[in-house]
Amino acid sequence: MTTGRRSPLGHRHAAAAPGGALRLSEVPFTGKLILQGDAAALREASGLPLPEAGRIGGSDRVEILWLGPEEWMLLCPPDEETALANALQRRLDATPHQLVDVSDQYTVVAMSGSAAGDVLAKLTTLDLHEREFPEGRVAGSLFGRIQAVLARTNSGLRLLVRWSVAAYLYDLLIDAGKEYGLAEETPDGTPPPDGPM
Repeated sequence: MTTGRRSPLGHRHAAAAPGGALRLSEVPFTGKLILQGDAAALREASGLPLPEAGRIGGSDRVEILWLGPEEWMLLCPPDEETALANALQRRLDATPHQLVDVSDQYTVVAMSGSAAGDVLAKLTTLDLHEREFPEGRVAGSLFGRIQAVLARTNSGLRLLVRWSVAAYLYDLLIDAGKEYGLAEETPDGTPPPDGPM
């Protein structure tokens, strides 16, 4: 249950730039499972549409990110990871695999707006132009000095980052977005009265 839990960025507020050019926020408590094993065997046994290299797959309830050869991350709504893991374990009982709940090891930072790609490009060597990194793509890389997984969805960019370094990455992103006026909102959801720091 999410009640009583605190996310790694729970003490931070969403950040926004004027005119909707950029918005930055945590998506807390997303369920996350790491699945490893032979792709063909796992697809057959689980019925999951495991995506190919560098792609995102899945359904409305379970999103699947390719992380590497024979490794995927499954994302589901908060508090549904245990039920998902149990269902998968039953289907995969006779199939060699590893399934680990990492919900409390990673958090999700969402970026949206027309400037999102330009701001994030300051922190990585990935080519984030939509021609090279279109919707449905996923890749692991360094952002600043932080290792994270980046996915582009129809709602923008999302970074999956370890809890222990999430606040540091959040600060890097806010600093990178200052030229667009990016600043954390006050608790009532409005920009700081004196503008960006």
